[in-house]
Amino acid sequence: MERFGYRNKILHVNLGDRTTWIEEPGDLFFRRYAGGRGLIAHYLLKYVPTDADPLGPDNILVIAPGVLTGAPVPGAGRHSVGAKSPLTGFFGESESGGFWGAELKRAGWDGIVIHGVSPTPVYLWINEGAVEFRDAAHLWGHITGEVEETIVAELGDPRIRVAQIGPAGENLVRFACIANDLNEVAGRTGMGAVMGSKKLKAIAVRGKTPVKIADPKALNAVAKWVSGTMDQNHRAFHEFGTGAAMQGKNLEGGMPTLNYRLGAFDDVAKVDAIAVRDQVRVRMGACYACSVRCKKVVHIEEREEKARQASAELYQGKVNVAFDPLGRYHVDPKYGGPEYESLASLGVNLGVDDLIAVCKSNEMCNYLAMDTVSLGTTLAWAMECFERGILTLEDTDGVPLRFHDADGVVKLIEMIAYRRGIGHLLAEGSQRASARLGRGSDEYLTTVKGLEMAMHDPRHMPVMRASYLLAPTGGDHMRQTSNRNGLRNQIGLCHFPAYEDPQSLDIMKAVTGWDLTPEEMVTMAHRGLTLARLFNLREGLTRADDRLPRRFSDPLPKHAGLTVEQQAKIVSDYYVEQGWDAETGVPTAATIRELELTEDAARVG
Repeated sequence: MERFGYRNKILHVNLGDRTTWIEEPGDLFFRRYAGGRGLIAHYLLKYVPTDADPLGPDNILVIAPGVLTGAPVPGAGRHSVGAKSPLTGFFGESESGGFWGAELKRAGWDGIVIHGVSPTPVYLWINEGAVEFRDAAHLWGHITGEVEETIVAELGDPRIRVAQIGPAGENLVRFACIANDLNEVAGRTGMGAVMGSKKLKAIAVRGKTPVKIADPKALNAVAKWVSGTMDQNHRAFHEFGTGAAMQGKNLEGGMPTLNYRLGAFDDVAKVDAIAVRDQVRVRMGACYACSVRCKKVVHIEEREEKARQASAELYQGKVNVAFDPLGRYHVDPKYGGPEYESLASLGVNLGVDDLIAVCKSNEMCNYLAMDTVSLGTTLAWAMECFERGILTLEDTDGVPLRFHDADGVVKLIEMIAYRRGIGHLLAEGSQRASARLGRGSDEYLTTVKGLEMAMHDPRHMPVMRASYLLAPTGGDHMRQTSNRNGLRNQIGLCHFPAYEDPQSLDIMKAVTGWDLTPEEMVTMAHRGLTLARLFNLREGLTRADDRLPRRFSDPLPKHAGLTVEQQAKIVSDYYVEQGWDAETGVPTAATIRELELTEDAARVG
């Protein structure tokens, strides 16, 4: 039969013996799992033994575009990466934008499942249907920009797309990420550490065959709607990216500040997206096929003379390149710029109001390949512990961990990526570091299921409460627990385009040709969430893990704390909504049958 949106080809790679094979799981498989979380959880249940070491040979790494990934419509540049998380020990998953996922689909692949461990550093070269193992010893230890430049030169095609780990992943920092296109990352849950444990430095891809679309005319109409309604629907994203609302969040008393203790930061305007636009931004970038163009690109030189030269030579005088008045930092535009989570986690929540230093921190996280959220939140926990005398100069080898210390943050980022000094402890993430440290340090954690919470305080934002409590990955803010976002995660559609649910359905129909109903779309989202729940239950998760940290029982100046009873009701209501047991969160037998997950559930044991 003719297929649209997918090719029915999953690439399996065994790094241990350098073999590959192709799985053709069939059309029902793609209609059932779609991509993203569905594929990831299915393969984790199938291949990863219970209690496997996340950094050991039994873990797998799953790269899962969706059936929409690579379609020529705004928002269809997303792919997911998953494994058992080395940070949490539970279901690990992260999503990335850019161009790499679309390139993989154009090369003819609907996903990659990576097994085993390579004896030496290696990278994969996927050129359409051909897959090659190439030595990466000369790339090991290098930052992402250097690696991409070397790989593109070696393979001789400037249109190659590269996904890779940096030194953080090589050194098994538990919140290392996988970077593609240098400034897009699968950031959360430590997927870069899994890739590093497998000695897989990079995956280079070149695809030349467009994804087949069932109804190109209908899809083109949606793409035109996005560009034609830019001012009404997407102007803020196009103008600022994320982070323009930081001052409003601050006024409402919901801006995470000094390890979530306060809800406001006096100097928030110095480090928000408006300040980025006015002071350091040179342009806005875009992901594959997207007219919204919401990605910040910043450029900073150490000296004014160098900034003037860059402005004239690189930008023909159309923009002013910023310079550091203190002569400290250069920030390369190829690494993009800080979005909201980075501005907040590396700025406001650490009490840092130095925009240039925040931009440098963000750049370093991109070239070392570390998650800015877990990094910044781990630093905030450590700084509060230092402030309270729980961590001392003796523990840190004389390195002070102080809020408001912008240059100190920059230095600590490198120490963590290379596991030097106190960086070795902090590279474990805040919850594991607290377990090692003891001394009551767990009182100051802001983690759920071991994952550091993102920069949206649930005391201030009710819509985030279920997301933090119940996301299968832990402290995730993307509301993946909702039908809308849960679905988009699986099909490979970005959360930012202002599509209503009927438009998402229209896009799915136009790309795949499937005669889908709204109810089937909801079922697809529930299936992915239930699959992830099954994996977590198998790995020992219980209802006790569906809770917020103690800190969030405390009030903010403008918002009440969240009681245990409030949290319990949210959890129970969600269990019922998903068709799980109202007390335990175990999917019922009826739900397993309705979602057609009997085979997957049998692997839970």
